[in-house]
Amino acid sequence: MRRAERVDLVEIQSLHRVSVAEVTSPTFQLAPPRVLNPDYIPAHILDAMRPGWFTGAFPAGRVRVTKLFDVYVTQEGLVFTQDKKLVQESITQHTPEECAQGLAQIVQAEQTQSVQHVTPSSLLLRKRGEQNYGHWMVELLPKLWLAEEHLPLCSLVVPQAGGNFARVLRDSVALSTGFVPLYHPMSPQDVSFFKELVLVDGLSNHGVYMSPLAFSRTDAMVASVPGAQVRKLYLTRKNRARRIRDEDSLMDFLQEQGFLCLDPADLTLLEQIKIFKNAECVVGVMGAAMTNIMFCRKGTRVINLAPGTMPDTFFYFIAGLRGLDYYEIRGKICEESESWDVPFEIERDHLAHVLSLGPQGQAN
Repeated sequence: MRRAERVDLVEIQSLHRVSVAEVTSPTFQLAPPRVLNPDYIPAHILDAMRPGWFTGAFPAGRVRVTKLFDVYVTQEGLVFTQDKKLVQESITQHTPEECAQGLAQIVQAEQTQSVQHVTPSSLLLRKRGEQNYGHWMVELLPKLWLAEEHLPLCSLVVPQAGGNFARVLRDSVALSTGFVPLYHPMSPQDVSFFKELVLVDGLSNHGVYMSPLAFSRTDAMVASVPGAQVRKLYLTRKNRARRIRDEDSLMDFLQEQGFLCLDPADLTLLEQIKIFKNAECVVGVMGAAMTNIMFCRKGTRVINLAPGTMPDTFFYFIAGLRGLDYYEIRGKICEESESWDVPFEIERDHLAHVLSLGPQGQAN
């Protein structure tokens, strides 16, 4: 047991539990990404991405399905035992302060008698950053696919969501499983106590590792949706953080090349699958919408545009595991900042160069 701030941590192996299944995740190899303008990446950002980009040969992994008893859930999926110890395997990039806040929320909820007690056996589908479309599709939903192969389920513990994300969440479950669940939505402030809670761990370690099992039903999802006749896509983040300066000019250029320019944020899940299914080239600003490259055919060219300061390997892993022709163009940020959510520049000539390359980066 280790101490983080004033929170005691406990490993799942030392708890009263039922080990439901242990699944071997296949080995795989990924070459480093092809990156234009790597000099725009600060040294400490590159160091953060090294484990993802430069490991090369990823050994077989272990994905566990475990049933716990009499536990609390709060924050973004933190699990505490009845005696208030934090289960190590439920920590997913949470800060020590967030872990301490989770404990404080449980104590306060007990004092105010506002803990919600849940009796049905429930599967935890929550993590830090759970409101992100990509995190749901790649790091949470596949836990359901794995768990339902090994035990009967009743309830899904999911992020409290509204608008289009709520529809995507439920549609993705309906499209990829035959399971008709009860839903137990939770906000980060809620505290619930579960008689039985199923955890799946080992499927991903954000930024460092992604199991091929995360895409075990993706092809079946895509096959169930008819594709559109769209071959070239550009995904914009216009009027949001992390946007390209003078993006209108870049979009004009891409439209001249036959690209459809869109923001998928308001599309249904079926509409997103339909549009990406037959795409031959996808260009986009690095962000949640680029998760949809998982629905593309093997060999589709993907050009991810990102500020040099963004330490992200998520889409590199998706592209590598799905067999896509992946490039990144890093841009210079337009203001002095450590943030990656600031405007940045992409030169049209750099994009034109990558678009002109043949298969595997060969000059035409």
